[in-house]
Amino acid sequence: MSIKCTVTTDLQAKDKNGYSGIQKHVEHDKKINHTNQDIVFSETQFNQYDKSPKTRAAIDQWNNEHFKDYVEEHDKHQREKGHAERQYGSVKNYLKRKKKATAVLTIGNMEVQSKLMQQFCPKTSYQEEKLPDGTTHLVFKLKDQNNQPIPDNIAVAKQFYGCFNRALIKATNNNVGWTLKDKSRVNVGDYLHRGRYATNNDEMGISHIHYEVATFGMTRGGKKRAAHVTNSLNQALVSLHHAVTGKYCSGRDATKWFRANMDQFALKCLEDELHKTYKVPQNKKILDFERKTKEDKTVQTGLSMEQLKAQHQEIADHQKAVQSLQSQADNLTNQKNDVQSQVATVTQNLKSIYEAATGHQAVDKDGNDLSPLAMANGITKAARSSQKDKQQAEQNANAAQEKQTAAENQQKQLDQQLAHQRQQLQTLQNQISDADKQIKQRKLQRIKAAQQEIDQNDLLDNNDQPITVTEANVTQMEQELDSWRQEERDNWETDKQDYQDELDNLNQEITTARTTKTELSTTNQQLTTQNQQLQNENTTVQNQINDYKNQLVDTIAENAPEHKVGSSLLNPNETAQPVISDIGRKQHLRQTLKYLMDTAIKVLQKIKIEAINLINETTKVLITTPNTKPDHLHSAYIDSNTIQASIHPFSHLKEEQLENNPVLKLKKAILIANTEQLQRTNQQLKNNINKQLSQDNDLQR
Repeated sequence: MSIKCTVTTDLQAKDKNGYSGIQKHVEHDKKINHTNQDIVFSETQFNQYDKSPKTRAAIDQWNNEHFKDYVEEHDKHQREKGHAERQYGSVKNYLKRKKKATAVLTIGNMEVQSKLMQQFCPKTSYQEEKLPDGTTHLVFKLKDQNNQPIPDNIAVAKQFYGCFNRALIKATNNNVGWTLKDKSRVNVGDYLHRGRYATNNDEMGISHIHYEVATFGMTRGGKKRAAHVTNSLNQALVSLHHAVTGKYCSGRDATKWFRANMDQFALKCLEDELHKTYKVPQNKKILDFERKTKEDKTVQTGLSMEQLKAQHQEIADHQKAVQSLQSQADNLTNQKNDVQSQVATVTQNLKSIYEAATGHQAVDKDGNDLSPLAMANGITKAARSSQKDKQQAEQNANAAQEKQTAAENQQKQLDQQLAHQRQQLQTLQNQISDADKQIKQRKLQRIKAAQQEIDQNDLLDNNDQPITVTEANVTQMEQELDSWRQEERDNWETDKQDYQDELDNLNQEITTARTTKTELSTTNQQLTTQNQQLQNENTTVQNQINDYKNQLVDTIAENAPEHKVGSSLLNPNETAQPVISDIGRKQHLRQTLKYLMDTAIKVLQKIKIEAINLINETTKVLITTPNTKPDHLHSAYIDSNTIQASIHPFSHLKEEQLENNPVLKLKKAILIANTEQLQRTNQQLKNNINKQLSQDNDLQR
């Protein structure tokens, strides 16, 4: 089965330094403190470089051939206009002021490289190495335990990386191109000419190549100026596209077209090298081209350093869900402990109440402890003998009701405080949103002001094309406008008196712009500080993820010690072990958070069902009564004058929920068995019942 493989061609024209500006970055000299911390310096020996004077001379010659006539014509025109100081003098001076292009070609990613190593290299030649986020990737094992080179492994790595080096160099050669229908040939090197280059096989991603690009294109021309040569990267791509297809397109479309062709060709080069090197049959496909974008939800994480860093954000996004599930697990555990404690407490309290009410020990004639039913019957008989105790119990019940009402009022106050805090949080969020809007609005004002000034002065770019100010280039445009103003001031110095008023206005605008820039810089610095704080907090949360996993595994081990991970989630030839064992615990910790949370929920739900069954059985015993007919029943007469309207609204849904609640059923049975005398005898039992009723009411809300 072929391996899905992405290819990326990244063309850039950032500054005037070009390849010289990135040369230290690509050489990977161990003595230099690189910002890139993902370099495996033991594998730097497999990189391949071309920075020879011959290559530099070839670039200079290529530039002279393409721009010499244009520079000479430009200088001649400036001399005729009397502006000898505006001459370029040479092609080198002309290009010195222009942006220079570089490119990076990457075939595959870290996952692809690991799969290829497993497919073509001996298992003894490589080993796993951990990345900063805890995941692993494969690197060649080039030294033994005594730090001595391993020649066989070095040879394997050289052969493996040689495939990538040859494929990357071949894919970027200047003679790569298209043969047209008229048998003529268009080479990429006619418009995008490769110069110096460096292949990098020693980064924790995938092998890639950095290379210098000399660019040549022709503008389309217009009413103000005829078509002329340019070293603009976009124009070079547009000219190459036109030479191959005969059609004009935008720079963006030309870039997409170039990448689509070069990416496919680069993958074919690597495919050919792998077939040749490892003697793979031609009919067996090794790599299958795959295009992935930022919008593609199928893009996998954990395969390159950029994707691994993005994974941290995804983990942070799931933090709330993890905390919520952990809270539910804690609540269920607490409920189970409370139920068990209440059952034990009820039994002990029944025994104490029985002894207090009857004056006898809670044992039968054989000396065995009485059952809860027997104790309840004895307590009931003793309770019926005292009407005075009934009145006292009614008073105690009223007092308990008053306490419950006070607790409900306190809960309402807490709810109001929570609502107030939420409102304050929303206010802070609105303030942050307003600040973001103000920053964006200010940037739009800067763009509008810069564009307006460019349009008012009919300013054009180096190719005499209209300039469009965007969010991406507004800072650069402001800097270039500053430079343009300075040039205007230098020219106006010869007639200073006539333009003094206009010069004062420009200086005032510059002062205002600098003041605004200072204010924006201060605001940006504050936002940067806030962002750093958020990043630090996010790092702390990420470090807690492993603790959450351990807590989930502890919950599973405590409540289901014999639980085993499914065989489909284990490594090949690995046998599932109980979570209580060391091996079983490690097997569980390797699983995803979702698996552990689902397993913990299932275990706790099972415990919850067992607790409810225990409650139902206890309730059934408490409410069971003997077949004998009760004596001395009280009158059911009700004095209607004592009935008063309740201040609390009646909710049949709430009453139905309370009636079906197993815990409340147990409490109701206890209250029926423990009449007024029992309530007076054991105040602690009433406090526990009131506390539980309050907790149940909170949960139902």
